[in-house]
Amino acid sequence: MSIVAILSTTVLPLDGVYEVQTIPSDDLNITNIPHYINHPATKEIVEKLGAVPASSKLFPGLQVGESALAFAIAQGRSSRATLGFTNPHQDVSMSDLTIRKITRLS
Repeated sequence: MSIVAILSTTVLPLDGVYEVQTIPSDDLNITNIPHYINHPATKEIVEKLGAVPASSKLFPGLQVGESALAFAIAQGRSSRATLGFTNPHQDVSMSDLTIRKITRLS
């Protein structure tokens, strides 16, 4: 299954059956995979790992057999709990992120 997108959260714009699993950050190869991340610190991290900005800001969704990786700020490490939203100026490091592989099964 091919990884076709890098996201900042689990985004499922198309109906289907999905598998979502947390994966370790070891040996990630995301070179030249388009990303849809606007949060500056997270964007910097994925671009240093080789991801490239997507041609559009709107993620179209996954087709059957495709996967995406979501680099989400880990629960409890985001400003969302206190502010009600993730502060775009919040600094995060790789250790603050949870990486989930989202695969569309059908």
